[in-house]
Amino acid sequence: LTKSMIRDNGPCFLFAPVKMMKESKGTVDLGKCMPLNKASLLHEASQQTVDRGHAVTVLTYLHGVKESLASIEAIQEEGFDIDLIELRSLKPLDMDTIATSLARTNKLCILDESTKSGGVGATISARVSEELFDLLDAPVKRLCMDDAPVPYASSMEKAVVKRGEDLVQGVFDLCTGEY
Repeated sequence: LTKSMIRDNGPCFLFAPVKMMKESKGTVDLGKCMPLNKASLLHEASQQTVDRGHAVTVLTYLHGVKESLASIEAIQEEGFDIDLIELRSLKPLDMDTIATSLARTNKLCILDESTKSGGVGATISARVSEELFDLLDAPVKRLCMDDAPVPYASSMEKAVVKRGEDLVQGVFDLCTGEY
């Protein structure tokens, strides 16, 4: 994405948390530029779970991607599955990829590290509710921080930032009608 941003003529901001820079994501194709306006479907729910109504579209970015990928097995053990979409750009937001997934699952969970009020998840939820409401069979589930500052101590941060286990519970709640 950084390479695409450098080559783009418009203004771009790259948010890259230090804790993510320390983790390896595998090999990088240096000759390839990712499109800035396109989300990435990282995991697709099985058709069987979709047909049973036990699949959820999960939107996340940055650290939420790692947490979500690590949670897929636990979600599947519960009899559910997810379409995991990494939002590589928040503006513009790739509503086409979101709509395609929601047409399959009809349920949406947003895993977000920002606060409940005024956060990224709130904006995404509003856009989905305004533009894709007919595709939803349940209220949008937002897994985000309470409206409070993030503690400096990492042990305290873990208590307020939503993690993979919160996603497992959120998917369970959506699929069982426990909104």
